[in-house]
Amino acid sequence: MNNELDVISMEIDSAIERGDVSSLNTLLEKCDSMIESEDPHLRPIAFFYKANIYSSLASLKSHEPEYAWSWKQSEKVLEVLNLRRAIADSEFPSLDPILQCKVYTNLGNSLNQFGRFIEAIKAWDSALNLLPNFAMALGNKGVGLIHYARALYDYGHGGVMVAHAVDELKGAISKDALWDSGLHPEAEEYFRENYLSAEKHLERIEYRFDYDLNQWPVGDSKAEVEYRTWCLYNNLFLSPLNDVTKLSVSAQDVLHLPSHTYNIDEEARFPSYFNIMKQEYVTARFMLFESLDFYSEHTSDKDVLLMNGFDGAQFSYRIEQLKVAFRLAYSIFDKVALFLNDYYNVGLKISAVSFRKIWGQRKNKKFELYSCFEGSQNWPLRGLYYLSKDLFDDDFDDVALPEAKELASLRNRIEHRYLSLQAYEAMFENTDIHSYISIDEFQLKTLRIMSMAREALVYLSLSMYREEEVRNIEDGKGFLSIKSSPIKRLYE
Repeated sequence: MNNELDVISMEIDSAIERGDVSSLNTLLEKCDSMIESEDPHLRPIAFFYKANIYSSLASLKSHEPEYAWSWKQSEKVLEVLNLRRAIADSEFPSLDPILQCKVYTNLGNSLNQFGRFIEAIKAWDSALNLLPNFAMALGNKGVGLIHYARALYDYGHGGVMVAHAVDELKGAISKDALWDSGLHPEAEEYFRENYLSAEKHLERIEYRFDYDLNQWPVGDSKAEVEYRTWCLYNNLFLSPLNDVTKLSVSAQDVLHLPSHTYNIDEEARFPSYFNIMKQEYVTARFMLFESLDFYSEHTSDKDVLLMNGFDGAQFSYRIEQLKVAFRLAYSIFDKVALFLNDYYNVGLKISAVSFRKIWGQRKNKKFELYSCFEGSQNWPLRGLYYLSKDLFDDDFDDVALPEAKELASLRNRIEHRYLSLQAYEAMFENTDIHSYISIDEFQLKTLRIMSMAREALVYLSLSMYREEEVRNIEDGKGFLSIKSSPIKRLYE
């Protein structure tokens, strides 16, 4: 079988070098045959090969005008999908660590290109957890952090982000860096140029590397410290810094909207929209944390008579907390869409707005972006668009997250049908009305949705920052300037 893999690998390399689209499409079929073969070890490798083919097909289009900023790169979407399928495959952990790192690194690179820089960091980190000196992951993460820093409206956060980029890039160009197939001179030079540029930036802003990023208390009580440490570990604080460090500097939900302008007769409404979404997010986050202790009895559970169905189903206040956390986090996406509909003057009726459908519509079986998004060079906004592709919708068949349909089904079942969370597995089949999922698995799904909701809020804020820059340059409109300032809570 290794022989077969070697042959297909060489055929792919040859077709890529020739730019032979016909051969590449034929090789896609060969990969599909490998996936369907009886040897499970071939599956993740075949998915990786398919991803490389789609990446090459996309590269062949790169000479076309505006392609780099095109929002409709179906080949790149399929590349991401196949890389994720490779990672999700049960045989993936048995692959050579270097090959695993290549898959994670390629996934990070493509996600970053799409504007999914938060998800990209996680992919690069997955590679570095396997091989901490893997050059391509270190270098691409460093460059990605520089781009992330440029997207921030908080220059202090930007400095911290660039400092972390310097560390990654320094590792990529060190003599100890591991290159998967020998040194890549062009890549090494690219990383070196970014390293030197980032160092000069830090010198210019007089960044202090000895500044203690862990000097703040994480909480005032044992319970608070436990909660906020959990948030830090899972990268759930609404602070861009939590994407690069788990030190206490990140343990603050400081993200809000950037300074922005309104016409004199407009209502300053967007901070209110963001306040609502942000409060719902942090509430859902705390509910998820509390629900982790699902065996502890709550006051509301006392003297509640429930029949034992011997199906493993667990019933408690904490279980319902977990379900509500999922629902609340999932609902943020459609609220983001309402924000976009208003801010970008998309013009959809409120009842027609959803996160998947805010971007465009199907005409003659072909998806077309709305004109306000078409051609936009707003990187975080494009990240929001590609994040929407990770949420399943029957009108779209290019879903880039293998579990997207299951996540949408869970939300539907919580809202409109019956979903039982099992403490142990029992032989009961799912039906259209009633389905089962283990508590542990549902917790992971909720954490996944929580992370995506955080990602959406970060991209929304940073896309507004970029859009305000463009609007100020283009027309100079806006007579009333709004800056974010802390709200006074009643109990303070």
